[in-house]
Amino acid sequence: MGNAILFFHALTPVHTGTGQAVDVIDLPVAREKVTGWPYIPGSSIKGVLRDAAAKGDQHKRAFGPETENAAESAGNLLFCDARLLCFPVRSFSGVFAWVSCPSAITRLGRDCAAVGLEGPPAFKVPQNWSFESAALAADTALKQADRVILEEYDLTPVQADVSGLAEFIAKKVFSDQGGQEHFKKRFVVVHDDMFSTLTDTATEVVARIALDDKKKVVSKGALWYEEAVPAEAIFVSPLINAERNGEDDLIDYLKKQKLSPVQIGGNASVGRGLMRVVLNGCELTGGQ
Repeated sequence: MGNAILFFHALTPVHTGTGQAVDVIDLPVAREKVTGWPYIPGSSIKGVLRDAAAKGDQHKRAFGPETENAAESAGNLLFCDARLLCFPVRSFSGVFAWVSCPSAITRLGRDCAAVGLEGPPAFKVPQNWSFESAALAADTALKQADRVILEEYDLTPVQADVSGLAEFIAKKVFSDQGGQEHFKKRFVVVHDDMFSTLTDTATEVVARIALDDKKKVVSKGALWYEEAVPAEAIFVSPLINAERNGEDDLIDYLKKQKLSPVQIGGNASVGRGLMRVVLNGCELTGGQ
């Protein structure tokens, strides 16, 4: 009866791992093969929402039967991978920035079109667009003396107002006016290559250890480095109602569930992976 777009907003760092060591990082985050950007697998999304949703006939039609009865039918709801839209990085002014890029914005537009929803305003790349360029909203908090400094990169603002785009995303992710204004003042669009560089170098890497119970020192071989996507990251996932098992409006069913926040990925016991879930602009806290 309808499709939707799911937005995931990280409240804490998120580790959805691949289980394969890369360089000095023992447990890296999952990354797309083509872009190299972090993402959240659709199987992880389906699993956590399935566990959190209220059980019943609609639950079975939405997510499919339990594993032992999987041959009966497939679930109606198709959960796509959640792909990165805004990556949070440190900013010299404004504390931090939500960084996006033309390719991520174009992909958001395609996803919206695929599910039959209105997409974001198009981002027109300026003629002087370069690796050091930054496009800002009109009332930005990120400029410092006509410069934008993100991490160690000194960027130059260009004549390309992204206020409409910032407002579109803000209304989809944040229901309160304060949250929307906070986002719009910290939203910036950078070159695709700059975005890739930031997503590769500005993730959170922490050392983890296991202590010997008796000696209270690090157990032999129990030191490892683990990567996580920082808190405040925003991901986007198209959600499709395939209507295989009847024509229930399962999107509406999902809207009424108390699912947000959910825990996605590893290390739940140390506070990793808490994320707000927003469906078509409504956070899934139940009662919509």
